[in-house]
Amino acid sequence: MEAKVEVSKKNGFLVLKEYPDFLKVWIGRTISRFGDALDGIAFMWLMYKLTGSTLLMGSVMAVSAVPSLFGMAAGVFVDRMDKKKVMVLMDFFRGISTAIIAILFIVDSLQVWQLFAFAFFNSICEVFSSPARSSAMQVLIKKEHYLTANSLSQASGAIAEILGMGVAAAIIGLWGVGAAILIDAATFIISGITALIANIEKVISSTDKLNFSKFFRELFEGLKVIKSNSLIFINMIIGAAINILLAPFNVLMPVYSDKILNSGEQGYSIMGIGIMVGTVLGSLIVGQIGHKFKKSTVVITGFLVFAGSIIALGFVNTLFLAVIFSATMGACLPVISATGMSVIQTHTPKEKMGRVISTMQTIGLIGMPVGFAASGIIGESLNVQYTFIAIGVIMLIICLLPLFNKEFRSN
Repeated sequence: MEAKVEVSKKNGFLVLKEYPDFLKVWIGRTISRFGDALDGIAFMWLMYKLTGSTLLMGSVMAVSAVPSLFGMAAGVFVDRMDKKKVMVLMDFFRGISTAIIAILFIVDSLQVWQLFAFAFFNSICEVFSSPARSSAMQVLIKKEHYLTANSLSQASGAIAEILGMGVAAAIIGLWGVGAAILIDAATFIISGITALIANIEKVISSTDKLNFSKFFRELFEGLKVIKSNSLIFINMIIGAAINILLAPFNVLMPVYSDKILNSGEQGYSIMGIGIMVGTVLGSLIVGQIGHKFKKSTVVITGFLVFAGSIIALGFVNTLFLAVIFSATMGACLPVISATGMSVIQTHTPKEKMGRVISTMQTIGLIGMPVGFAASGIIGESLNVQYTFIAIGVIMLIICLLPLFNKEFRSN
């Protein structure tokens, strides 16, 4: 008992040494993120070489997004299942399916319909795996260390993605696209093994037989948790707002680099690197000192600086300053998301976490098509820099509204 009390008094990343099972899962997840970054480039190139059609490539990506729309339903099943088993099985399933696609491509037997099936199947696995991971965090880490653990995961994930994107070209050039995708398959298997050897407490919402009436009742229980807790609800609104507003921002970034900065694809790439480096630094900072401040203060400060950085991009026309503000934006992302996730994990019952996370993710994703659709219209009719300023101002207004909520301010 004394050891547990002592652990709870510690803060900063070193305290995570006291959670060996979390570290096992974290190592596996980080390795998997490296594979995801590698696969993100390799799979797009595979689709291009196989189809030669941007229409088919876009169709495959659209199909991969369909399962995420049913994430709320998946949350019901995840809460009824052993989270460890879900994590292990989903990683193994994705590892096997990814390996099959790679081998079929290597032996020149891959067909277009198999790409659609693969994309759809792997997305289904992610729909189940994501809420299971979030639920597992609640039993792997003490509440007072959620922020530190979430920040470490974001920092290591960003580093893994940078490394993955950095070596993708070399691996594809030396061994080919198939080999790169096989490496990604191996990282899924490694992630599954690390979850398998970790001791993860079993939390199940119900063992009763599930029928239609129980399914919908349990589905709406997730919505009730969100609705009844203003902290969780506000975090969901902030997350959805970021997704909607960042859609046109992301689409217009290449135009901004080309037309405003006169830096073309090189400038666009450098700004992307700046965002990733900022994400790493922001994760490390909030994980180390974020516990010293109210969660509401951290989230709102991160949101204000993030919005201010977007506005600043609307006034600068040099690559150096654009990279600085891009890095600042990147630093704010984990400040907002890691802190927000910590709030959700703290205030959500363990047996309902899968439904709450799935619901929030689904609602956040629903707004993205609206943002992407608007970006095309905006890009054709408005100045890019004016658009950035408008996006930033809207974000400022949104992030100030929660300050009128007493419960949010007191957290």
